[in-house]
Amino acid sequence: MNLVERVEAVNATIGQFAGKPFIIGTSDCGKMVIAHLKTMGWTISTGGTWSTTMGLKRFLRRHGGSGATCIDGWGVPRIAPAAAIAGDIVELPDETGLGAFGIVVGNGRVLAFHEHADGVAIIQPGVAPLAAWRT
Repeated sequence: MNLVERVEAVNATIGQFAGKPFIIGTSDCGKMVIAHLKTMGWTISTGGTWSTTMGLKRFLRRHGGSGATCIDGWGVPRIAPAAAIAGDIVELPDETGLGAFGIVVGNGRVLAFHEHADGVAIIQPGVAPLAAWRT
């Protein structure tokens, strides 16, 4: 996929999630990453869903214990976070222990849910990503 197609896929994900508030199991970072991977042409078999925080914790336990392990399990290759380009997935630090994931938009910005935004937003993370995957 060339860079123009990657940006188009990011824009499709933005269109799908823009303005949606964080609702676990409906519009959260995991659902956004899964939708984005499908837009990027990946075939994702999640092996279940979640609708509560407890359900998400059970989902993660069944799939290796973390969102990062889920992404690895889907076969998405890890890359150095500094190598991430538009359309790639990054893991950002979070306080919940459940993981916080975003989609690289470009120019250091990430499409992600943020505590100071009403819904998904394009943010400039103040810290380096913990991990990244090439979509």
